[in-house]
Amino acid sequence: MKVLVFGASGMLGSRLMPYLAGQGHVAVAASRSSANGIEIDSSRKASTLEAMRTVSPDVVINLVGLTDVERCESHPKQAWQANVQSVENIAHASRVIDAHLVHLSTDQVYDNPTPSVEDAASPGNCYAITKYAGELAALQGGACVLRTNFFGVSQHAHRRSLTDWLLSALTEQRPVQVFDDMYFSPLNMTTLCGFIHQAANFKHTGIFNVGSHGAMSKADFAFAFAQALAMPSGHFNRVSAQDSGLLKAWRPKNMGMDSGLFETTFQIQLPSLIAEIECAAKEYRAQL
Repeated sequence: MKVLVFGASGMLGSRLMPYLAGQGHVAVAASRSSANGIEIDSSRKASTLEAMRTVSPDVVINLVGLTDVERCESHPKQAWQANVQSVENIAHASRVIDAHLVHLSTDQVYDNPTPSVEDAASPGNCYAITKYAGELAALQGGACVLRTNFFGVSQHAHRRSLTDWLLSALTEQRPVQVFDDMYFSPLNMTTLCGFIHQAANFKHTGIFNVGSHGAMSKADFAFAFAQALAMPSGHFNRVSAQDSGLLKAWRPKNMGMDSGLFETTFQIQLPSLIAEIECAAKEYRAQL
């Protein structure tokens, strides 16, 4: 297939592009600059359609978005433009040229006592609200929307993942605060790339949670990652997110997801979070 990827130069995109090429697809990067791929300004409806007609992809994957929660809160107009208006334009063009759209969203739309199913969204900050609105825009283009969260080895020169940051703290034995009241069920980027590929291949539409089994707190995640690397973690300090003083914008406390619908629809067994941590640790050890 010819696959057009918006956000190809981002952290996840930097992992997804070589993955798609390795699967035998023609992966084309959509960028605001022609120096980094095909020049497409997704903030402009007419030019987005014109450029996508020229590329004529079979599948469009949208990874673009303003993910800085604090900036979304302080710059809501910018968040709306990046997380909603651009998606509207990409979805419209995908529908016109009859390309299957896979749109990446976030687990931050959830905050429930137990792992959330797809119809239990309750976005509570500007980032989550605009991402939720972006999902609705993507669905107008017949998209497959994947709500997810990820970690793992970043190949981006200027962006670090959660585990990149944890490894740096472990290596330097630097004291850090880890939140013991914020739960999630992320995937290693290598695994997630495979599931995005499945979504591109099978062309199902709708909203799907794509996360690991066995949600844990970010503190438990940090200690499990340290254990997987056999590195001392005595300098990790458990704190509540509120008491840390590190976060200004409101954050959900339980982003754990029930991904049963994705498993049933795509006939895939999602891994446990412990297995994903081990997978990431293996990739890091290969680099050490």
